[in-house]
Amino acid sequence: MDTVPPANLEKQIKRHVIGRSHDFYAMCTPGLEEMCAREVARLSDTIAVLSVTPGGVGFSGRLEDLMRANLHLRTAGRVLMRLATFNAANFRQLRKRAAAIAWDRYLPEGCLPLCKVSAHRSRLYHSGAVSDQLTAVIADFWRQRHASYRTDPGQVLYLRLEEDTATVSLDSSGANLYLRGIKRHGARAPLRETLAAGILHLAGYDPDRPLFDPMCGGGTFSLEAALIAKRIAPGLFREFAFMQWPAFRQPRWRHLTVSAREEARSLARPMIHASDTDADACRGLEETVDRFALDDAVRVACRDFFSITPPLDWLGDGRPGLVVLNPPYGRRLVSDRRPPRYYKHIGEKLHDDFRGWRAAVILPEAALIGTLPLGSHATRLSHGGLTIWLQVGIVA
Repeated sequence: MDTVPPANLEKQIKRHVIGRSHDFYAMCTPGLEEMCAREVARLSDTIAVLSVTPGGVGFSGRLEDLMRANLHLRTAGRVLMRLATFNAANFRQLRKRAAAIAWDRYLPEGCLPLCKVSAHRSRLYHSGAVSDQLTAVIADFWRQRHASYRTDPGQVLYLRLEEDTATVSLDSSGANLYLRGIKRHGARAPLRETLAAGILHLAGYDPDRPLFDPMCGGGTFSLEAALIAKRIAPGLFREFAFMQWPAFRQPRWRHLTVSAREEARSLARPMIHASDTDADACRGLEETVDRFALDDAVRVACRDFFSITPPLDWLGDGRPGLVVLNPPYGRRLVSDRRPPRYYKHIGEKLHDDFRGWRAAVILPEAALIGTLPLGSHATRLSHGGLTIWLQVGIVA
């Protein structure tokens, strides 16, 4: 097969990729699907939410909406672009249908993407063999066009087999979206930024009231709250896989990022107060705050939560704020701090010094819910493959 002339390929890309609507899928942490769906719906008038399923949100829109999603979504982990859905009861059907996809409209020339396969009640149950077949089809596609090809780990295809139906999607995000491109310092068992953003929303975070993050670790809660308070798009400081696609247009992306920067605001004074007993973590957080000009939003101190009471100047107009706590658990937990006793101590501290404040506390097990003065309801969430509970309420 002859190579498609560049001019003809450009026309095909404009017509079939840039010029038409597509189906997309925003993956998110289980428990945050409805929140993610609301975020997606607010992105653009040209977006329509199609489905909310466990672990993600299906929606339709233009290619520009895909870019907006990566730039602005706070709770999504990655955004996929649907390329094709077809029947694949055997390898012959899989190869034939996959070969019909115009790969040069979506992938950089010669790109062999990584193929991630999941199968549920499918006759094609061997994910490794399915991945090999799909890779061979794409390699043959480039070979027929006299293009040299190579594996590109920066581009990832997702093939989902549900019974005899195959859905092929291309990852537009690259690195998971919780990697904002801001935090370069480490911390033990850090909370993902996407989950932190979801928890802040569930807790009813109000940027006009103080936020106290007294076990901040790497500062994920504080940094996410700062981005929200300053109206900074979470994807503004990083790159994405779609930037290597043939359909990517730098002027359009520049317009989106310039518009996002114009929406950001400066704050009169810091209302986010982060602290921890780990001096290295506090130092790393302080350096990040300074590097990204977030010092009008966040103040950092190296202090122990159990020795702190909220200073009067934290109270702003006199209204109480929000306390967010991600206490040490699992391997982060000091041996003399067993969960029931430790969380009871936390509850006593909240009762003594933060009555009337709203609190959001992460619990590693449901049995700990009764140890806090926050009521009896907790939301089940997933964190790094672990089940956790989030308890939110007004401190009594």
